[in-house]
Amino acid sequence: MYRPTVANDLAIAAVGLNAEFGTDVELSTADGNTIRGWLLNGADAADMVGDRHPLVIYFPGNSLNRYERSADLKEVASRGFDVLIFDYRGFGDSTGSPTEAALTADARLVWEYATTELGYEPQQVVIFGESLGGAVALSLWSEVNPKAPNPAALILNSTFTSMTETVADQYRWFPFHFLLLDRWPSIKRIDDVRSPVIVFHGTEDKMIPVAHGKSLAAATQNGRFVEVSGGQHNEIPTLKLRKELDRLLTKLRPTLPQESE
Repeated sequence: MYRPTVANDLAIAAVGLNAEFGTDVELSTADGNTIRGWLLNGADAADMVGDRHPLVIYFPGNSLNRYERSADLKEVASRGFDVLIFDYRGFGDSTGSPTEAALTADARLVWEYATTELGYEPQQVVIFGESLGGAVALSLWSEVNPKAPNPAALILNSTFTSMTETVADQYRWFPFHFLLLDRWPSIKRIDDVRSPVIVFHGTEDKMIPVAHGKSLAAATQNGRFVEVSGGQHNEIPTLKLRKELDRLLTKLRPTLPQESE
C-alpha cells in the first residue's frame, strides 16, 4: 500500500534547485515525528492580488517523494498558484511510518498550518490529491476531524473509492481486502464535501479502474468527472490540467485579499 522512496535530505539547496524555487518547510507531529516539504512560489506575478497567490495543497500518491515530483509541482506553480507539499511519514526525508490514522492526523496538521500559520484563507486554497493522495485529502472529512475544511475546490486524480475495493479488484480470487487495517473509505467521506470537486481518471488505468473515479464524482453534489481518454494511472494531460487550474484561478481572483489603497 505504501511504497516510499527514502532520501537523507531533500532540502531545496541539497537537491540542487534554485533558491527561487521555494522554501523548505517542516512540521512536528503530536507523536514526535517530523514531516518535511516545500512551499513553492507561484510563477506569474500578474496573477497576484495583494502580496500572494492562491495555494494548492498537494497530497502525493503512494510512491516516490517530492523531489521526483518537481516537474509536476513546477507546472502547477506556473499557472499562478503557490504549492505546498509534504512527504508522508517514511517518505523522502520525513520520519516515522505511514498508517491511515497517522496520515489522517498529518493531513489535518497540514491544513491547519496552511490556513493559520501561513495565513491562507480557506477560499484561497485548492486541495489536490493523486491516487492515495486523494484518499489522504478526503480524510480531512473523516469522522475524526471535528471541523471539516471548506476549500475553494478539491481535485482528485486516479483516486480509489476505498482501499478495500481496490484490493478486491486486484485480487479477485483471494479475499485480501478482509485483512486490511487501512481501509481509506473515500466514497463515504466525499459525500460530506461541500466544495466543488473535480475528478480526473484515465480510461486505461489498470491499477484503479475508471469506475472508481466516476463513482466518486457521482457521490457528491458538486462533483464533475473529467475523463482522460487512453490515460493510465496518475496521468493527466498537461493541457487538461492547465485548463482546470486556469478556470479555478479565474474564479479565485475575486476572493483574494485586495491591495489597500
